[in-house]
Amino acid sequence: MSENAQTAAANAAPPGAVPIFYTEPMPVAASLQPDWKIRPEHDFTFAARANTVPLTAPEFMMAARHYPIIFLGDVVPTCVLGFQPNTNLFVDRDGQWERGAYIPAYIRRYPFILLGQTGDEMLRLGIDRAGRSSKPDARALFEDGKETPIIKQAVELGEQFHNAHMYTRDLSAALKAADVIEDSTLQAEVEPGKVEPIASFKRVSEDKFRQLPEATILEWWKKGFMHAVYFHLQSMNNWEMLMLRNTRGWIPPSLTVPAPPAQA
Repeated sequence: MSENAQTAAANAAPPGAVPIFYTEPMPVAASLQPDWKIRPEHDFTFAARANTVPLTAPEFMMAARHYPIIFLGDVVPTCVLGFQPNTNLFVDRDGQWERGAYIPAYIRRYPFILLGQTGDEMLRLGIDRAGRSSKPDARALFEDGKETPIIKQAVELGEQFHNAHMYTRDLSAALKAADVIEDSTLQAEVEPGKVEPIASFKRVSEDKFRQLPEATILEWWKKGFMHAVYFHLQSMNNWEMLMLRNTRGWIPPSLTVPAPPAQA
């Protein structure tokens, strides 16, 4: 990957790694993509094989209505979309996201991404090389050499996501410093009388959370971290609904979608 294609603020990927969904980010420019079009606005076929995606803290309130919000790796907030590998239970066979269900910003921004190095004052809009589309209703990036509104919208969403990512990084650091994260295992009855673990993840320990010092609680209230923790804990109630959804069966989109790289 070229130096210009380093992703900003890691974007929930390890240093030097390409974030999930992306293959080769490159700068956006009329000279590089004069006739490019991207996916139709409501086509999420590319996400049909992702059973988890990174989530930012400001999204917890919306996401907690539909998905379990867990922590993976180095306490990275993550939205659970399915149990089986390569299965997103919220994308139908036509590549449409379930009506009424919140769509994480990480998914909505694709194929765009902000490019630069961590700490850079200015970041540049980039696009995934594999994000080009020839589908009906695909959206053009440029017309007669001029930017279409798609570019402005991508910049705005990219900046919002970047700022939310930085805030989320502070939340993760605070959770680790307070030592309130614990390992957890989800168990389910796979057949009558037989219970097995089906998922392992990290979550906030309710016991440790209740024992936080008053000074920490006050600091977290001021920073908005308390709200994030409450919505995270509330989202644990969504495991049952996700299991029920899983038992209904899932039909993948008709188009072939490569499975995303496994997350650490």
